[in-house]
Amino acid sequence: MENAGEALAREVLEHAAFESGVLVVCGPGNNGGDGLVAARLLARRGTATRVFTLRDPASFRGDAAANAGRAAAAGLSIASLETARGRSEFAKALAETGVVVDALFGTGLARPLHATAARIVAAVNRAGRPVVAADLPSGLSSDTGMFIGPAVRAATTVAFAAPKVCHVSFPARSACGPVVVADIGIPRAILEAQGSRLALAESSDVRVLLPPRPVDSHKGRFGRVAIVAGSRGKSGAAVLAARGALRAGAGLVTVFCPGSLQQGVVSSLPEAMTLGLPEEDGALAEEAARPALAALRSFDAAVVGPGLSTNRGTVAFLKRLLETPVPLVCDADALNAFAGRPGVFASRILTPHPGEAARLLGVSTREVQSDRMGAARRLARRSRATVLLKGAASLVAAEGARYLVVNPTGTPLMATAGSGDVLAGALGAFVAGGLGGPDAALAAAWLHGAAGERLAHRLGDAGLLAGELADALPAVRRRLAGGADGGSARA
Repeated sequence: MENAGEALAREVLEHAAFESGVLVVCGPGNNGGDGLVAARLLARRGTATRVFTLRDPASFRGDAAANAGRAAAAGLSIASLETARGRSEFAKALAETGVVVDALFGTGLARPLHATAARIVAAVNRAGRPVVAADLPSGLSSDTGMFIGPAVRAATTVAFAAPKVCHVSFPARSACGPVVVADIGIPRAILEAQGSRLALAESSDVRVLLPPRPVDSHKGRFGRVAIVAGSRGKSGAAVLAARGALRAGAGLVTVFCPGSLQQGVVSSLPEAMTLGLPEEDGALAEEAARPALAALRSFDAAVVGPGLSTNRGTVAFLKRLLETPVPLVCDADALNAFAGRPGVFASRILTPHPGEAARLLGVSTREVQSDRMGAARRLARRSRATVLLKGAASLVAAEGARYLVVNPTGTPLMATAGSGDVLAGALGAFVAGGLGGPDAALAAAWLHGAAGERLAHRLGDAGLLAGELADALPAVRRRLAGGADGGSARA
């Protein structure tokens, strides 16, 4: 508790507004005890600090009671919000303070806040002061990504010992602000034994997967990628996927597309080669399968699906294409063509958005979004494939894997047409470069999100062109190699 309170106090001092005073609001349990430690340490530093408790301070037990005594001995006044006087003083202090420390409720909360607690949370949110939350914003359930009722909107959350599910899963994550993980002295073995089967991707994980290239490198060492994509009116998807593969580092990229699209692809992206295939009504025909399968023998990976269409002939083509032993990244229409039949994708890599995942599982998009982690695990198990479930806080799941991996990078700026095509291309590049499915998916998702964050500094949260996202990948990778995060440094 002392370590947790010290971590809280340190984070409060990161906010310039602390000089106007700090208000610490404490719940009845150990989370409140953490707040009491922070209040005492801030007061010792000379910071004007006010403390309010949800219950009578005399009701604290154990370590929290000991720290209530220490706070009082340090000269801090502790006012109870159970009394009319305490609530009046709280309202006045809240209007005057610079920073609020939310130490009301932590990981034990399983039901919505009500009565005094709900009113206090509402008042803190209305005040608009920066809030530093102890472990998690009060009102959130630590074990889900969903809101269970009113919750504090924090400017920063100090997670004790390890991140919780609510810190990394939307919509709950939106209430947390940047999350700082504080080591409070709990041995890692205990965390491993009690933690969830969830891992958070970090820059160090990706850095290991993408080491610097040897000085004597040549294009043949970094993989040949086939982009099987495009149909009439949707040739841009093929171009964007190819651009993503090249910008992610693929040595050679060839677009397999309807013959009528070749010229447009070449003029849009001269760095990519093309293979024109038989078509019907502007989409790949079933007879395209034979030349495509023959050509794929000389490739290290293929990205299949962007802009492909689900015409009857194209679906027949896709059935044949799944016979290839070449690693496949299956995206967009390659997934839509097999709605309700995820088993056809054994040993492949799937990149569904929530709607595509729902069609594969035979459920609604709402069901997928209400339990994204469960949906990703089910799809990986039923398909016997690696699954990258796209969306805010994308997830990587693989059959039999110990952990489900959540990617923390990304920004609303990336919610634009073609963003997923770039991601699929990047993933294909990493597979062609030698990474296994889960590692390639982790690296692609992290870099893709970090590229979006880099562009958000210049563009804000809207107006991105997907090609710009592809073009930002090399700079993010360079920054990653140099040891900087290039993404959510504190998530």
